Amino acid sequence: MGSEVAVVTGGGGGLGRNVSMDLAKRGVPVVVTGRTQSTLDETVAEVKAAGGEAIAIAGNVSDEDHIERLFALTQSTFGPCTVLIHAAATHGTPMHLVDVSVEEWHHVMNTNLLSTFLTTRAALKQMLPAKRGSIVLVSSAGVLRGFPLAAPYAASKSALLGFARTLAAEVSPEGIRVNVLTPGAMTTTAIFDSAMPGIAKEMGFSEDEMIPLLEGMSAMRRAATVEEMGKTALFLALDATAMTGQNLVADCGLTT
Repeated sequence: MGSEVAVVTGGGGGLGRNVSMDLAKRGVPVVVTGRTQSTLDETVAEVKAAGGEAIAIAGNVSDEDHIERLFALTQSTFGPCTVLIHAAATHGTPMHLVDVSVEEWHHVMNTNLLSTFLTTRAALKQMLPAKRGSIVLVSSAGVLRGFPLAAPYAASKSALLGFARTLAAEVSPEGIRVNVLTPGAMTTTAIFDSAMPGIAKEMGFSEDEMIPLLEGMSAMRRAATVEEMGKTALFLALDATAMTGQNLVADCGLTT
C-alpha cells in the first residue's frame, strides 16, 4: 500500500482532533476542516507538536465550493486523498418535531447529509483513479436507541448507514472501502453540550443527572471517550482492510 493522505471534517472537534493525532502518529499527513479556524489551528498545532504534518482550511462542509477547494488544497499540498474521515455534524436545536421549521430541518440535513455527499464525491474523484481509499462516516448510537427532541439529527445520521452500504457495493470493487462508525454519547463534545440540557428536561431529569443516567444505561457503566473514538475511526480507516459496507457500533454497550 502506498503512502496515505487524510482529510478530516470536523477536525476541530474532539473526535476529529483525536483521529487526526492518531493518523499523524502513523505518519499520515492530515488536512482538517470545519467552521472555526481557531479550533482547527489548535488541531494543527497539536499534530505538528507530535511530529506530524497537517494544514487547516475553515469553511462550511455543506458548501460545494468549499469542498472543492478543500480537496484541491489536499492534492496540491500532500497528494490525492486516500482517507476520508467525515466527523462534521450538528445536532440542531433540541425540539419536538411539531415545532421544527423547514429551515431547521434543512440546516441539520445540509450539515450532516449534504456534506456527506459532497465530501465523499470529492474524495472519490481522487481515490478512483488510484483504485484505493478508505472512507469513514460518523453516525450516532442515538439512531439505534431513540432519544426525544432529535428527529432531524436521527434521520440524517440514520441515512448514513444506507448510504455507506450502497456506496460500498459501488466502489469496493475499485479498491475503496466505505464504513460507518457509530459512537455512543461522548460527554465532552460540543454536540453533547448543545443537545443534552433539552433532552434531559424532556425526559424528566436535570442536566446533572443525565450523564449518570447514560452511564447507568450502558453495559460498561460509562460513556465513550473522544480518545477511544479516534482510535476506532483510525482502525476503520487504516487497519480494517476486510471491512466495507459495515456499521461499527462503539457505544460502551448503550444499545446492547
